Amino acid sequence: MPIDNFKINLNQNLWGLVISLTSLGASEYYELKTLYWFSVIILAIMIISIVMTTYAYTKSYVLKKSDRQ
Repeated sequence: MPIDNFKINLNQNLWGLVISLTSLGASEYYELKTLYWFSVIILAIMIISIVMTTYAYTKSYVLKKSDRQ
């Protein structure tokens, strides 16, 4: 598989989650306390955001699905 055909399609919430988890791992590996707490805070915000958007999307999907039947 050629590299130029490999594309990752993630929304902003998931990119933020990936970056915060990566920085959390780096902060633990290099023992950086400030980066650790910054990563934990951003990670919590991203998780809350993902939960809220998933709930809203699911609710919208169910309402539209029930209207069609």
